[in-house]
Amino acid sequence: MKRIFTTAFIFAVLNLPAQVFEAGYIQDLVKKGTDHIYNATPDSAEFYIAKAETHLPQHPVIPLMRAMTILWANIPTISEDLFVKMEVQLDSAILLAKEADSSLEDPEMIFFAMAAYGLLAEYYADQNHTMKAVGEANRAYGLMKKGFEIVDEHPEFLLTTGLYNYFREKYPERHPIYKPLLWFFRGGDMELGLSQLEKARTASFLTRVEAHVYLSYIYLRYEFNPKIAQQYLSELCELYPNNFYAKAKYLESLANPEDFEDVPIDIIYSLIKHESPYYKLAGYVFLGYFEEVIVKNQDKAEYAYRLGLEYGDEIPDHGEYFKSFGYLGLGRVLANKEEKEEAKDLLILSLKFAETEQVESEAKELLSKL
Repeated sequence: MKRIFTTAFIFAVLNLPAQVFEAGYIQDLVKKGTDHIYNATPDSAEFYIAKAETHLPQHPVIPLMRAMTILWANIPTISEDLFVKMEVQLDSAILLAKEADSSLEDPEMIFFAMAAYGLLAEYYADQNHTMKAVGEANRAYGLMKKGFEIVDEHPEFLLTTGLYNYFREKYPERHPIYKPLLWFFRGGDMELGLSQLEKARTASFLTRVEAHVYLSYIYLRYEFNPKIAQQYLSELCELYPNNFYAKAKYLESLANPEDFEDVPIDIIYSLIKHESPYYKLAGYVFLGYFEEVIVKNQDKAEYAYRLGLEYGDEIPDHGEYFKSFGYLGLGRVLANKEEKEEAKDLLILSLKFAETEQVESEAKELLSKL
């Protein structure tokens, strides 16, 4: 598609000089704040956000970073009270972007408004507020289309453009029922999308962590190549040692007997010690797996699986993968002990929560033998 406008044209017409996208002192403050956001150290993040705010008091990056601070300090179990605080910041980001550029043609204003709309849509979708989610997603998509045209000049748009290119083709391939609903959306390109996401890991500064997260998700859930996901997640664990979400997903990428022989056991125990039931669930089910397949202690494995799943009961809307993995492991252990009736019940629960073909196929195979 012919490029509709260029960055130079936008800046000349709107007289909105780059502030965050341009390398310099302010961008350095935003980078440092962002690093603390992803390391789940909110007080340190706020220190840099406040410093940036003295230079950019009316810029949407400030409330967006505060919303992201709340998100990553509590991910993935965002309570309604926490979301209300996030929503205030996200609405403020959108308002400030529109006040700076009412038509939203400036790349920075496009990006920050799009990000705010996207986060609102994601939360509403998770809470089954379908109409609200669709409304915010439509607004985000309108801005995303503008991002398609300027992605070559502004690498922060590589993430959203890459995600669109990949999932526009991959999602209806996996879920054909949705294919007729997508005819009015522009086509995508899975190979190009993966390439853009890979480039976002190094070329962007605001979205590079999200690029790591989404790439690992793609290779775990859609491309079925956990070895590649391990690379992205191990990088995140090294860069952000306090990011427990990355730790939990990293263990997921290792969840096979061959790779789990070298599992960093300290990560498992750090998850167990976390106050969130989500991370306790993850930690204990991976401890159960470690005891079952590496140590070969079935009793300890059973205890750890059961304890992890008890924490899972506290979060009915989260942790589906870890629940399916835990029910599968506990089902294996009980099947080996000839406790077939409970094993069947557990394997059925594993199928209920299953998010991967690996878990689903193993659970079905075990059930067929009981």
